[in-house]
Amino acid sequence: MTEIILRELNRSDIDWMTLVGQKVEIAPGDRLPTVDTHSGRFYLVLEGQLELISPDSDRSHPSIVTYSSGDVVGFFFLLSSPSSAVFQALEKSLVLTIDCQLLLEEFEQDAGFSARFYRAIAMLFTRKQWQIASRLPEATVTESHSIMTKTSFSMFSCLHDSDICWMTSAGKVKELKADEIYVREGQSLETLDIVLKGNLLLLVCGGKHNALSLAFGAPPSSQLRNIAKAQPGDILGATTFLEMSPNLYLIKTAQDTRLLSVPIALLIPKLQSDLGFAARFYQALASITTEQLYQMISRLAGSVPSYEPGCSLCDQSAYQGELSLSALQELSIARTKFHWLLRQLGIKERT
Repeated sequence: MTEIILRELNRSDIDWMTLVGQKVEIAPGDRLPTVDTHSGRFYLVLEGQLELISPDSDRSHPSIVTYSSGDVVGFFFLLSSPSSAVFQALEKSLVLTIDCQLLLEEFEQDAGFSARFYRAIAMLFTRKQWQIASRLPEATVTESHSIMTKTSFSMFSCLHDSDICWMTSAGKVKELKADEIYVREGQSLETLDIVLKGNLLLLVCGGKHNALSLAFGAPPSSQLRNIAKAQPGDILGATTFLEMSPNLYLIKTAQDTRLLSVPIALLIPKLQSDLGFAARFYQALASITTEQLYQMISRLAGSVPSYEPGCSLCDQSAYQGELSLSALQELSIARTKFHWLLRQLGIKERT
């Protein structure tokens, strides 16, 4: 992950982080202080390797995820629900830690730094998701990804009304029929798409495959499996846009679907010329990828129970998908903005 940090942040960004941050050495077997929504610390791994383990596990318990040079931990103030994580050093490690409040204050003063930083976070957490997914059994991957679709409304809580207006003016509404292949795996994406109505399936080959042959329409050599469903409010192409790489999935409609397609050829100049828009846009992508990564890790660790009838609903109990009051308020604002977007495009909402 080192190349992402060095490529996305400029010299002044790194100088500022070095100035306000503290370098902390972690001995093998030692743990970082609790990293949760209340600790307010950001950690960047400079050297060594750490593992993420369950809070109640002993030291012989296998790690959930490993983190090495260039990885970021402790950035979970972007989450919509409380979280906790325990990071333990596998070897002598060096981390840079920064008070999150200082980061937020610097974001307010320097939109360029905010945009570059959030873009780097979104890229890092997207890479981490794929590292985890590549090692999981199929059932776990499907279960982990199925919960992600509800997080994408968070994009609209980050954007201003003027940002949404620009996207509606720059974009074009596309209508797709049910069971229609929208993009093949390996093809480049020319637009960033917001799902307005309907839903789409994101499919990958279960075994070895040739992305080049798939891009040109050859049938897959193994059975396709669904790893996610994109629903209204979700974004298609964020990973491909961040990485500037070929599409990772075959995207197919599950029913009649409408998309708002914003050409990347127009989006990139807008991000380059409007730093405020860029900061909010990349913050939105960072929020989405943070929530997705957390949900995937929580499912894998089994640290957050699912709610079942009869369970206690109180401050001392937390369940998968449970949102805080502030998160519910943000979600309400995001949904309001999304419905306003639909009205601007003349799309009737389901009654």
